Order: sequence, then structure tokens, then C-alpha cells
Amino acid sequence: MFDESLIVTTAISSFNNAALYSPFFFVVGLFCIPLFIMTYIYGHDFVSKIGWKNNEIETKVGFLSVASLFIWLLIFGGNYAVIRDSISLLPFGIATILFVSGILLANGIKQFNYVTKIQNKKLKWLLILVALLIVISAALPNWWGILLQLCAVLGGLVIGNKINKNIPGVLTSTLIFGLMMILILMQPEYFRFGQLGNLTIMHILALLCAGFFFVTSLVTKYVKARSKIYDSAYIKLKWLFRIMSILAFILFVLTESVPVFIGLMVCCGFVEMLTIYHGNKKLESLAKQSWAILLITVGLIIVCPLISALGIIYLSTMTDKIDFKDFIKLL
Repeated sequence: MFDESLIVTTAISSFNNAALYSPFFFVVGLFCIPLFIMTYIYGHDFVSKIGWKNNEIETKVGFLSVASLFIWLLIFGGNYAVIRDSISLLPFGIATILFVSGILLANGIKQFNYVTKIQNKKLKWLLILVALLIVISAALPNWWGILLQLCAVLGGLVIGNKINKNIPGVLTSTLIFGLMMILILMQPEYFRFGQLGNLTIMHILALLCAGFFFVTSLVTKYVKARSKIYDSAYIKLKWLFRIMSILAFILFVLTESVPVFIGLMVCCGFVEMLTIYHGNKKLESLAKQSWAILLITVGLIIVCPLISALGIIYLSTMTDKIDFKDFIKLL
């Protein structure tokens, strides 16, 4: 009753519960607004100062965004000992992201000659040793977590180094961030995003925003306008998928279910595909804007402002002025 350690334990437990239930990512995002404004204003000057060419910005932003997520996932990802279910797909999902990210990073390092620019051999081996220690320590205290992450990282780096063709950074990063949002929804408390079943409206809106721009960036980039579908069929199909999207949205808000979230994104994707396929206008600008906003949203959700800053830099240098009416027209 008079044990002081109980008071400290209770205080820590209360703090952890408050952190899980409250939209911490949103508060951090508010504090980062001045940084984001400065990044948007001086993003073009920053890119020119460091010597990035216009044809390299997209590739390097994709590379650095995946590298940031890779490091964040290793250092701040969590601890496998706190996984809620005894049989969980979460560790394998994380290993998949690390594996694919490792492929892109090794390919990008070879493409940009980052290793050859370091002349000191001792510094190279020191960097490799530090990287291995980070990979090993990130999964402690679970031996199987260490083995899983180490194999995923090393396997990805080896395969990426063997690939001679340049891997498209935009597509790879988009798929990685999409999978990341699914994993966060699968067990939010693992990523310090919230408590499943108790997500606030800010948590839900953030996930929906990331999911929408994930789908939009893929659809607007890879679906071509054909203007070949009949108007009557177009209207009926579009209203069918609209109704399915609305029902999936309501069900997702009520259940916060991963399959419902995926179904909602698929329905939204079909609505956008019909809109683009029925039209006769290319939407390259929307594709770039969607990818940039996806980076910004993901950076806010996982509390990694660097990813958001990269998205803002790409938004300010490589895209036109955003008109959200164009996004609304897709639906």
C-alpha cells in the first residue's frame, strides 16, 4: 500500500495508456508545421544547392524516403515480445518491408555510387559494423526476431546488389508505404500509433487519407485514359462501387478491420479506374501529387518528419499547384 514503486509503476502505466489512446502523431504534426512551411518555401533552393538534377529528384526522394522508413522501422519499430497474438503475421510483414527496402537501398547505393565515394576503407567497415549492430539490437530480446530481421536485411541487400537494372523507386516506395499502413492498422500499439478498437477520429482519418493517396498514386500513374466505355455502363458501375465504398467506409469506422480497410481501398480504386478509363485526359500531375501527399501523410503517421519533408520537397519542385477538386472528380 505504501510502496513507492507502485506509484511510479501506476504513473508510467497511465502515461502509456494516454499515449496509446491520444493522437500523439497529430500533435507532433502540428508542432512540425513551421518546419514544413520552411521546407515548402525553400525546397527548390535546397535541391539546387545539393546538386540534384530535375531528372534525379524523383528517384532520390523515393530512395531516401524508403531509407528513412528502413531506419525508423529498425530503431523505433517496436519489440516482438509485445505482439498481441501468439500467431501473428506482423513480424513477417515487417521482414517483408525490410527485405524489399534492402533490395531498393542496395540498388540505389550502387546506382548513386554512395559507397565508392567513401575513400577510407576503415570508415566503410565501421559503417557496416554499426548497421549490423542496429539490425541486431533492434529486435532484442527475441532471438528469432534478430534472426528474422537480420536475414531479411542481408537477403535484400545481397539481391539488390546483384540486380543491374535500376529499380523504380516511386512504385517500390508506394507499395512499401501501403503495406506499412496495413501493418499499423493490424496492431497500432506496436507502432505507438494508438489502441485498436479505440482509435480516435484523427487516427481513422489519417489512415483513410494515406490509403486514398496510396490507391490514387497507383491508379493515376498506371491506368490510361481510353474513352471507350459506354456512358450507361460507366454510370451504373461507378455508382455500384460508390455504394460499396460508402458501406465499406461505415463498416471500417465501426470495426477498424484490416480486411474492410483493404476492401475500401479496392472499391475506391475501381471508382478511380472507371473515371480515368472513361475519360480522355492524362493525369500525370495528379499521380505526382498523390505520391507526394502519401509521403507526407505516412511521415506524420509514423512520426518521422523527414519522410514528410521529402514529400514536401518533391511537391514544391516537381508538381503543379494542388487543386483538390481534381481528386474529388476521381470519385
